[in-house]
Amino acid sequence: MLNLPKYHTISYHNNPLTGRFEKQPTIISFSKMPFDLKVEPTQEDRLIQQGAKTIITGRINSGNREFFTGLIPLDQYTFVGNHYESVKGVKKLSLIVFAFSANNAVLTVYFFNHYYIDSRTERLKFCQKFINNLKP
Repeated sequence: MLNLPKYHTISYHNNPLTGRFEKQPTIISFSKMPFDLKVEPTQEDRLIQQGAKTIITGRINSGNREFFTGLIPLDQYTFVGNHYESVKGVKKLSLIVFAFSANNAVLTVYFFNHYYIDSRTERLKFCQKFINNLKP
């Protein structure tokens, strides 16, 4: 795939004692993803209607979630979500691809900072091509 937008790769390992995925240390950190993440069933009808039967969240800190997105499946182990932030009053979305290992021990997150495709069909096509290009 030519002209691939810049992305960050973040690795998490599942801690079976807590049920959370914990971020693995790297030389260059990426602070938009929290230290740990939890996968849970969706409670919101709006997310279910969009195809996200599960969500992935960070911890609640001072009454606010550190991170939250629905997980829309691409296949059995790969999901698409997004990250919302406001930069100088302007809404910025970032595309995120979540790839779980077959045994759910490892989660690899591909974070496309401030890159998003509005068309759902085109967004899912892009993510599928991206994942296919990662495979050997």
